[in-house]
Amino acid sequence: MPEYQSLYRKYRSQTFADLVGQEAASRALQGAIISARVAHAYLFSGSRGTGKTSTARLLAKALNCTGRPRDSAEPCNQCESCIEMTAGSALDLIEIDAASNRGIDDVRDLREKVNLAPARGPFKVYIIDEAHGLTGDAFNALLKTLEEPPPHAVFVMCTTDAQKMPLTVIGRCQHFIFRRHSEEQIVSRLTHIAKSEKVQVDGEAMLLIARTAQGSMRDAVGLLDQLVPLAAGPISLEGARSLLGIADPRVLDELLDHVLEGRAAEALDELNRVYSAGAELRQVVRGLMEGCRDRLVAALTRHDQATARRLSAVLDALLHLDGEVRRHAEPRFLVEATLARLAVEVGTVEQRPTSPPAGFAGDLPTGGEAKPAAAPATGREAKPAGAPALAAPANGDTTVAGWAEEVLDKLSRTVRAAYLDAKPEVDGSTLVLWFQYGFHHKKAQEQSAQLLPLVRAWLGDKVTVEFKLREVAAESGKPGGKASASPEDDPFVREVVRRFDGRVTRVKEVSE
Repeated sequence: MPEYQSLYRKYRSQTFADLVGQEAASRALQGAIISARVAHAYLFSGSRGTGKTSTARLLAKALNCTGRPRDSAEPCNQCESCIEMTAGSALDLIEIDAASNRGIDDVRDLREKVNLAPARGPFKVYIIDEAHGLTGDAFNALLKTLEEPPPHAVFVMCTTDAQKMPLTVIGRCQHFIFRRHSEEQIVSRLTHIAKSEKVQVDGEAMLLIARTAQGSMRDAVGLLDQLVPLAAGPISLEGARSLLGIADPRVLDELLDHVLEGRAAEALDELNRVYSAGAELRQVVRGLMEGCRDRLVAALTRHDQATARRLSAVLDALLHLDGEVRRHAEPRFLVEATLARLAVEVGTVEQRPTSPPAGFAGDLPTGGEAKPAAAPATGREAKPAGAPALAAPANGDTTVAGWAEEVLDKLSRTVRAAYLDAKPEVDGSTLVLWFQYGFHHKKAQEQSAQLLPLVRAWLGDKVTVEFKLREVAAESGKPGGKASASPEDDPFVREVVRRFDGRVTRVKEVSE
């Protein structure tokens, strides 16, 4: 029984014309081959499955091809050199996996052998795959050889993480960036392969594979290879979705609706049905991310800031979940806990009262007469003669939203930290900021010069800002005492400590 060859190996590009989606790199390399201006070192970077190693092999094949016309860069694929390189047995093509041969001893061995003459053709080509895996000492040992190699040596380094490559190495190479393939390019290639293999695949199933591959042609062909055994008849969308463990987008859309509408119980029930149907949890999370991202773009397009802010927070949580679900021992429980928390948080926000909390705004425990909370503004309202016209003269959720969008978001990060604890209240022509901690109360007043222009752009040129410290019982129980100004109690500090599992060891006040 002959050995089966995977489709991605069988249909690997053997000519530059067959290379999909990397036209810029292809044209540049072909021009260099025809004009005999091939560099001594190249760096191919890009995400997985975009053709970096295939292009490096094409370059090696074209350089040593004996049947190639001088005015063409395409290898003939018929001469002995091309046949050996296609089969992977050419002595003049040396492929090194830097993930496992990453030490200085491996590079020293390469330096000793690079001076040996080629066995057959005019060039000896070294392909270093996942080059970012080399150690720092290995890179240092390679620098001199990379800068001044023997005339017959060409280095091609391929990497999926160019940021880890030393600048000294990048500066010695011609750098080509390989971009992800579009869904249209992947579908076109898969259609060609399916026709060659005499397999019928529905167009929707092709599109599902292309979307799942996320720009990787190798992954897409590998997924098609999984579906080929089903080829007793046409491969349908449902068959492809069942085999690949991908949930129906309409079901994921309903699941996202439950989360965004605060229905935690319904969200968990829907997730359980998706999981029982065999869907892979990571694909479920990615489907939710895509749906949330599409809704976020739509909300931003129609300038719905409140919805956009909520969707942005949900998308941020899903992005974090996507990274954690692969490593967690119980990914199902992790996904359930995250979706339930998001749904509960959304429900809590929607049920929050619009009146200011006790201790703020109109309910101060100082013995003064409480002020009635103003109704939310529905538009510009008539003002008494002589009263300044404020752009947003309302308290409650409207004021909080305007404070966050028009002021907080426009402050620098360091200045914003002092105002995160502030509770805004519009009182006539005055914006009153209530603080719970004396530390923030003091810092906010010191930085008021940066705050006032933004407040006046929001509420009007005649508005003034008043800073007030909320008076509560001190920890000792003495009435009338002021709250502790401990920075450790700051919500921002508490969140940082929680996220990084740290603790506050020293507090130092710095000036701007």
